[in-house]
Amino acid sequence: MKVGVSINTLNTADWERVNAEDWSRPPVRSDWEAFRGTLALGELVEPLGFDSLWVSEHFGSPYGMVPNTLQMLAYWAGRTERIDLGSIVVVLPWWNPVRLAHEVAMLDLLLAGRRFRFGVGRGVSREEYESLAIPQAESRERFKETLDILELALSQERFSYDGEIFTIPPTSIRPQWRSPDLMQGVLCASTSPESMQIAAQRGLGQLFVTGAPLPELRRQVTEFNTIRAELDLEPQQPTVYMWAHCVETEAEAEDAMKYFRRYQLEAADHYGFTKPGNFDGLKGYERYAERQASGAGGPTGGDSPAFGEVQFIGTPDQIVANAEYLQEMTSTAEIVVLFQYGGIDDVSAERSMHMFAREVLPVLHAMPAPLRDEHRPQPAVVA
Repeated sequence: MKVGVSINTLNTADWERVNAEDWSRPPVRSDWEAFRGTLALGELVEPLGFDSLWVSEHFGSPYGMVPNTLQMLAYWAGRTERIDLGSIVVVLPWWNPVRLAHEVAMLDLLLAGRRFRFGVGRGVSREEYESLAIPQAESRERFKETLDILELALSQERFSYDGEIFTIPPTSIRPQWRSPDLMQGVLCASTSPESMQIAAQRGLGQLFVTGAPLPELRRQVTEFNTIRAELDLEPQQPTVYMWAHCVETEAEAEDAMKYFRRYQLEAADHYGFTKPGNFDGLKGYERYAERQASGAGGPTGGDSPAFGEVQFIGTPDQIVANAEYLQEMTSTAEIVVLFQYGGIDDVSAERSMHMFAREVLPVLHAMPAPLRDEHRPQPAVVA
């Protein structure tokens, strides 16, 4: 099994001030201090033996604070030599597709033969959309057309496009990319069955941010691969995103869950799940409106105990057991872990990452990660 690390700057201490809209006082911790901690963790990813480094895309709040995933990954392309780089995720509707194709091609050149794990998504936060003056109700159409354009732009020297949103005259991406299969294996983050079906029909891979119960994810993997089979595509094993905090004792593990719960609150604030009716009537986000109305929580699982219990928060033995269960339920062959969130200080995050690398990572690297029969395409049931 492969294991990557996600590094994202979260300024947890600033949420109280932001939620109070009290701009008269400075942050308790500056964004620069928080970002410096992120860079320190990133420097550990390759030396500690992890397989890849991943970055998300968020802005405008203390959550995430990486406004350009490709820019951040270009930095790490120059700081590393062995590991692959990945995005969790590039939010396609926020980008001009030609500009994005140029940046992806440039990153591919900087990686000099290493792999770019291109994760894409549609975005959720109303405030992020509004700050960019992009109509959120067009998100699905923009996602589709941007993906269309990327597939053209990064597969042939000359291309054009005539869509409902984008019209692009004959043009080229220069400098040309290096990898011949740059758009193969693109991963799509989805939190609804509708988005999952769209991703499967487009030939994309699955990227799970484990917000749904594992039995639901197990069913989705099977359905996803059944749709792929109908398109004559091979079945795939999903990449799964997990929260990690490696500690010595079970008592410390129980205490560490407070960070995960705090992170869930941050995510709910950022995505707008704490604002009643935030998704009502918003085209393409009907499932989010239903979740909000039912009190089910945001895209990171709400307050579900089962969702928290499966995370990589615990002793090395507990984490290994959770990894085994996760693989059994999803057939994952690649896990991406986040070590700093919810107010975990820099020293504790580094200590956790070192212990994980020393006592858990070798076990996960040696762990069999098969595509299980139950996750292969299933024949249709004839009534």
